[in-house]
Amino acid sequence: MRTVLIPGTDLHVSTFCMGAMPFGDSYGGDEGDALLDTFVEHGGNFFDTAHCYCFWTAAGAGSSERALADYLDRRGLWDEVTVATKGGHPSESGYRTVEHYLSPGRIAADIDDSLGRMQIDTIDLYWLHRDDLRVPVGEIVECLNSEVRGGRIRYFAGSNWSGTRLEQANTYALENGLQGFVASQPCWSLASKPMSRSMRELSPEDWEYHVRMGMPVIPYSPTAQGYFASGGAKGKAYDVPANAARLRKVQALAEERGVSTNQVALAWLLNQPFPVIPILGTSKCEHLLDALGAANISIDPTDLVV
Repeated sequence: MRTVLIPGTDLHVSTFCMGAMPFGDSYGGDEGDALLDTFVEHGGNFFDTAHCYCFWTAAGAGSSERALADYLDRRGLWDEVTVATKGGHPSESGYRTVEHYLSPGRIAADIDDSLGRMQIDTIDLYWLHRDDLRVPVGEIVECLNSEVRGGRIRYFAGSNWSGTRLEQANTYALENGLQGFVASQPCWSLASKPMSRSMRELSPEDWEYHVRMGMPVIPYSPTAQGYFASGGAKGKAYDVPANAARLRKVQALAEERGVSTNQVALAWLLNQPFPVIPILGTSKCEHLLDALGAANISIDPTDLVV
């Protein structure tokens, strides 16, 4: 697997990121180890988790961070990988109740928790899980730079942030000699669906921002929850006419190239005019290997847009 340098950092990360959301809950043990071993053996060195994963299960919040750290400890891989985690998530039933989830105190407490769960001193890449438009971007940038100076995080980025807010934040950082946001993590795939709560898809305006600035996108749900791989049988939230038309184009191109439909859908992301590092959330080694094969496919993204 090739590596990508995240601009403005010294992080050389793999073409794909392994999402650790289910770890500690729906799979683990030998099955989970085999999946992560496969990822690492094929050059994967980038992992994504979050403070809130998996609060909706019996395992509870923090189980993903603990399970990922346990794997990296047992394999002795900490010096060879980049680990990203997220904090600053709004209130959720079964998680916590907090009004100001991007306040300096809340961000600091979330970082405390994540460092303790993973038993590390510094987080490589720290995502703010959601934006909060009530808070001026300057306050957020100042808070995160304080954490950088304190050595608790190295770089920071925005999950479910708009291009407009990222640009405002980075303009503030530039004008004040501070570190800015280095990446964005929206929900993004070749298919589109209605979003709920404060989750955000990559909009056309966001896309233009990333083209202009070259900021990497590290999207979650890059395979549309199996919509393309299953011929539309999975990912029912994506089952609308526009996506069905794209699915037909994907199927035709996959047949022409002799590759899987899932690989074509991922290749569409990898061939964008700015760096894209999809987060893979599969639990099966064969599905992981299929996804990794997308890195070898070159396509014109405009061929699949309807």
